[in-house]
Amino acid sequence: MAGEKLAGADYSGTDLHNGNFSKADLSKANLSDVNLYKGKLSGANLSGADMSRIMLFFADLTGANLTGANLTAAKLDDADFSDANLTDANLAGAQLNRNKFFHTTFCHTVMPDGIVNNANCSAEKTRADAAGAVIAGVASINGCAIKPQTVCNNAALAEANLASVDLTSAQLYLANLASANLFKANLAKVNLTEANLARANLDRANLSQANLTDANLNKAILRGARLERANLTGATLLNVDLTDADLTGANLTEATLTGATLCHTVMPNGILSYANCLPEKKPEPAMPTVK
Repeated sequence: MAGEKLAGADYSGTDLHNGNFSKADLSKANLSDVNLYKGKLSGANLSGADMSRIMLFFADLTGANLTGANLTAAKLDDADFSDANLTDANLAGAQLNRNKFFHTTFCHTVMPDGIVNNANCSAEKTRADAAGAVIAGVASINGCAIKPQTVCNNAALAEANLASVDLTSAQLYLANLASANLFKANLAKVNLTEANLARANLDRANLSQANLTDANLNKAILRGARLERANLTGATLLNVDLTDADLTGANLTEATLTGATLCHTVMPNGILSYANCLPEKKPEPAMPTVK
């Protein structure tokens, strides 16, 4: 079926495992309850297709057009969505585990938990919600809704002013927050795996239980930051300022702390570190008064 014109076709309930539909036109097709285990759908046009409850375990959907597709309750474990377009797609209740989303387009995409993902809308889609706009009372920067539990993977938030924002439990995997202002931001339980936070201002930010696995925190300011039980496995913290920060229970396995400032810093074991506090400057003696 590779390359075939199958727009509007009805395959509902059919067993098509290992089927090859590469570059096929399946726009508005009925693929509900279809078994496409290990299916080949690379480059396929699945726009507007009904794919509810479809079985796509280990399927190849690289470069597929899934604009407006209905993927509610779909079984998508281990499927490859690299370079696919999921604009306006509905993945509510879908099963997503160990998937590949390299360069995948998420725009107005309903994720399995019901949260809308606007991670990388095109300029046309975002002109109404450009950087700093407010949509339905929620701030949006480059298509990323700034609110608790938002899903915004690959978010483009470099140099963004996010002081005091609440992003509790947000999914910000691979986010670019380089030089962003996150002063007093609430990032508790946020997923910042492989995120770029180099030179970010995280002064007094709440990062308790945050996932910062393999994150780049080089030269970040974390003075007074809360990092209790944060996961910093493999994170790079070169020349980071951790003065007065609380790392109680944090996981620093394979983390790099070369050049980090540890002063009044509560370490994972609860012990205060004064490893490299800057010496206090003594006041210069007053010049004698000449009579």
